[in-house]
Amino acid sequence: MFKQKSQLWLAVMFFGILASYLLLLTTNYYWDGIFFAQVIEDAPGLDASLLHPNHLLYNVVGYLAFRLARILAPQARAVEVLQISNCIISAMTAYVLFRILRICFKSLYLSVTLTLLFAFSATWWKFSTDADSYILSVFFLLVSSYLILPSRKPKPFWLAVSFSLSMLFHQLAIFFFPVAVLGLLMQTHDEPMRHRLGSVLKFAFGALLVTLPMFCYSFYLVTGSWALKPFLLWITTFSPENGFTFNAWNNLGYTLRGHSRLFVGGRLSFLRDLMGPLMDTLVGFLFVIAGIFFYKLISNFKEVRIAARTALTDDGRLKQLRILCCVWIAVYLVFLFFFIPQNTFYRLFYAPAIIVLVGTFLAPYELSQQHMRRYRTALFVAMVIVANLTFSAYPYARVSTNPPLELALKMNQVWKPGTIVYFATWNSDNALVKYFNPSVTWVEANQKGLEAELGQSIRNGRPVWIDTTLIQRMQEIPEGKGWLETHTIHVPDYEVVNSKYRLQFFKINPESFAPELAKP
Repeated sequence: MFKQKSQLWLAVMFFGILASYLLLLTTNYYWDGIFFAQVIEDAPGLDASLLHPNHLLYNVVGYLAFRLARILAPQARAVEVLQISNCIISAMTAYVLFRILRICFKSLYLSVTLTLLFAFSATWWKFSTDADSYILSVFFLLVSSYLILPSRKPKPFWLAVSFSLSMLFHQLAIFFFPVAVLGLLMQTHDEPMRHRLGSVLKFAFGALLVTLPMFCYSFYLVTGSWALKPFLLWITTFSPENGFTFNAWNNLGYTLRGHSRLFVGGRLSFLRDLMGPLMDTLVGFLFVIAGIFFYKLISNFKEVRIAARTALTDDGRLKQLRILCCVWIAVYLVFLFFFIPQNTFYRLFYAPAIIVLVGTFLAPYELSQQHMRRYRTALFVAMVIVANLTFSAYPYARVSTNPPLELALKMNQVWKPGTIVYFATWNSDNALVKYFNPSVTWVEANQKGLEAELGQSIRNGRPVWIDTTLIQRMQEIPEGKGWLETHTIHVPDYEVVNSKYRLQFFKINPESFAPELAKP
């Protein structure tokens, strides 16, 4: 009976999480996801264009999923396939975390509530419905952490496989390596030292034999070279505008902010922007849950003090688990303190460790004989879920909250197939517009021969536009403003210009090229 109840809860939770993700696919795309989708759709086949050292196999797997989806739904776009795939994988990740919590704490209530806290934490929820590579990598990290639980028998081979897969989907998984080694040493603590070291070496060499040849061969496919120095530069590639920073005060601020945004996120301004019955209902529901939670917290504060003392109970099994979680968190925390600390989503790689660590302090009181359940943990989790639904997940599922996407879809109705858009440089905004206008040709402008190119395109009967990056470049030169006034039509409806965005499209006026068009 107890087992059936547990399985029922698990099924309801899994499909509830999956349905929530699928119903609220984000439109607030992170630029990486659009980039991945464009690469996948542009790839002529399984070739080197799909390979990137930071997330080596993600586009490869995404390409296969996209091609399969196209068989079933010919109009499917890669970004949709990646989003739906991430929803499914994220729900599977929640299942693995539930199994870990269930094994460690023997409490169905605690396992369910902490799993839901993880699944609907702000940043995980957002990226579960986006098109990025983090979800798949963290899934295999969770599988790896399951394999190193102190209560399980060591399986260094399968640990090497799961850890390697995590690394092949995102390089940041490499910082789980010392956690895996520590987990194996804990699992073999009562064995002779040579057996313990043997398990570690099997894992380390197994992981190396999977990952290193994959990276080396991928580098060869991309560059045609086996040279060591270029290979090392390639595998350590990161965005040039980002990198390591050593301003301790700023980094501390980003780190603290990142942990708060990891679990609760969104914008209060959505209350104003999306004012209506649904938002009013969600806010009202949030206040009711918060009221009940704080009432139970204050009215039974004596129990809270007892719980705090109980949490520090010296349980050997929980102590091992805490050490594992603390090492997991600390390794990532140190690296991310200096490496792009403002990127909250990198903290997803140790978010499960935070959840399990919290569980190690809640479990002693939850399982104590004098404990009377007041459902404070469940109320707190419900409060976080409703807050994230109200200020993040629901608003970001609406196109109106992403002005560049809204403009991209509007231009879809304006630009006829065959339209040419000239641009100066790529950025996240024009890449988004390009992706959602696949029938438009984008041409990087050659400034010296621009007029000749424009005239030739118009002579061929093709509508011609220029984008923000080219407009700004023209405005920076003395004769540029006059050229824009003479040769372009500025329609305010085809732009988003405010304190946050600058995205414009000017139409080239064919009549301004009339003398050139008359030439034979």
